[in-house]
Amino acid sequence: MSSSLVTRPESVRAGLPFTSYLYVPAFRADAAAERGAAGAVVLDLEHLTPDEDKAEGRRRATAYLEAARWPVLVRVNHPSTGLVEQDLDAIVRPGLHAVRLPKTEHPDEVRHVARLIEELRVERGLVRTIGLQVMVETARGVESIAALARATHTVWGVGLGEGDLSADLGTRADEGLALSRSSVVLAARSAGLPAPVQVTYGGAPDGLRPSTELGRRLGFGSRTVLDPAYAETVNEIYG
Repeated sequence: MSSSLVTRPESVRAGLPFTSYLYVPAFRADAAAERGAAGAVVLDLEHLTPDEDKAEGRRRATAYLEAARWPVLVRVNHPSTGLVEQDLDAIVRPGLHAVRLPKTEHPDEVRHVARLIEELRVERGLVRTIGLQVMVETARGVESIAALARATHTVWGVGLGEGDLSADLGTRADEGLALSRSSVVLAARSAGLPAPVQVTYGGAPDGLRPSTELGRRLGFGSRTVLDPAYAETVNEIYG
């Protein structure tokens, strides 16, 4: 076996045992006062928090994590934005369960963020390991998914962002995503990770069940939603 492969203890499988996640803009963290049936909350400092609100988003994320009563992940900004250091400084707190890393394309990006998290964790005396949930949203990311899944032992899971990926691929058809979906499922399984996170659902209620059932048939194992009322259905299908 190649020495570059990460040896993953079985305990890592328990790092992300959730079937549903609730996205909440970090600058509106008070909206996550109730998570409904969602297994974990994802505070979003990236897409759902506008540039002019990112500082406020970090402040509110810090306060939310200091008082967290359930598992919390935070989606940070991509390292290329120059914002990830500020994001991590605000969120590496006792209540942080894992970091969701968007638009990932290179293993070095993953390792860079993992090092920053570890340095802050040690500096602040936090005992529990903080994991990474690596999201791929471009053709290059999908092509690199096997290496991304094994980039470091703190990669606890992977997922697929199909909105940006569809734009990158130039496809508007579901069939255009078939290879990407299979690649992410295969990479997660091969690396000993939980089944990947299905694309976030924010559409009409009547589309939730068939869309999530398709994800289950394809090999996904969890899903992020924008409406807490959707979490119960996702849990039923993926549970």
